[in-house]
Amino acid sequence: MDTVIQEKKKIKGKHIQLLGVVAIVIAGISYLMLSVGGSSKIIIDKNKLQISEVKQEKFHDYINSKGKVQPKQTIYLDAVEGGRVKKIVAEEGSKVMKGEVIIELENNELYQQILNSEVALAEKENYLRNTRISFRNDMIQSKKNMLDSDYQLKRAKRNYEQQHRLLIKGLVPEEDFIKAKEDYEYQESMLEINWLKLKNDSLLQVTTMQTLEEDLIKMRETLKLVRSRLDHLKVKATTNAHLGTLNAEIGQSIQQGQHLGILYDLSDAKIIADIDERYISKVKKGLKAVFQYQNQNYSLIIDRVYPEVKDAVFKVELQFENEKPKALRTGQTTYVKINLDDPIDALTIKKGNFYSETAGRWVYVVSEDGTYAEKREIRIGAQNASKYQITKGLKAGEKVIISKYEQLGGYDKVVFE
Repeated sequence: MDTVIQEKKKIKGKHIQLLGVVAIVIAGISYLMLSVGGSSKIIIDKNKLQISEVKQEKFHDYINSKGKVQPKQTIYLDAVEGGRVKKIVAEEGSKVMKGEVIIELENNELYQQILNSEVALAEKENYLRNTRISFRNDMIQSKKNMLDSDYQLKRAKRNYEQQHRLLIKGLVPEEDFIKAKEDYEYQESMLEINWLKLKNDSLLQVTTMQTLEEDLIKMRETLKLVRSRLDHLKVKATTNAHLGTLNAEIGQSIQQGQHLGILYDLSDAKIIADIDERYISKVKKGLKAVFQYQNQNYSLIIDRVYPEVKDAVFKVELQFENEKPKALRTGQTTYVKINLDDPIDALTIKKGNFYSETAGRWVYVVSEDGTYAEKREIRIGAQNASKYQITKGLKAGEKVIISKYEQLGGYDKVVFE
């Protein structure tokens, strides 16, 4: 009998211990979570939360985008004339002005070619001069022959007429008359021949001299062209620009057409920016943007929207509307603020980590006395880099928890300690 009673007491003690543990657990749960009209709540230190006030203000629908400075024009420096690098005047990265010498070359073969052309031109000029003198002498001789023929013809004619009169009177034999007649006809033919010769010589002189003059002009142009190649031995900047990579060393042999370097024309620099594809329907040509450089704002405008989307981003090209920074460098990283629309009056809250958990469908709204916060459905419209536009569910002056909601456990009510 006693043994049975002892066993019952032992069992009763175990039940008491179990009930005590259950009571402690229930008490803990009751402290953290209370049922009030079917809702739940959590108690937390308010200082651990980030709270933002709902404001009625101008909302700027914009995005911040990362871009790079690129030149309006990239100019390749190629060797128009081959040669050996004699001198490198400009350094990589330096600013060069239009016409400024960057590299000097030398070419002994070109120098010899120019000398040969000058000698050939001198010989051609000398030949032309001698030909002109020769033609002049020939013309003088032809005119003299014409003068002699005319003189002889007049004498033969006079003798012929005289012999004809004497023959009629019977004073001279007929043979003398015939001889006089033949002399006259001969001199007449000689005059005609000399006239044809003078005419042909004159025509030959004109055509020959014209041909020689044309050849001489061509030789002068050729020499001028060859001499101009000397200027090509000086590789110059074709515009005001920054000198990029330079592929030349002193003493290096350069072939005609060889690539020597790059010029970046930053007189009309542009910015190529990457934009998230989420904004592809909003971004269009003509949108305004702002670029801040050395504490000064510069106005930009989207000049081109590239159609390709790669790795969830697309590119846009922005041009400076007015002045641009003077110290820009090609490839320089920049950040631009692109305005997607004109500013509007709207309710706004600061951006926070809550969005990643609620997708902007609801937030915790702090009570007027600041002792607790409750869930409330909202609707978010546009957003920029720092704020959300609220289109439903909140009013100006209210306060919202915007920090991460993971620590709040999804309870309907948050009570502040």
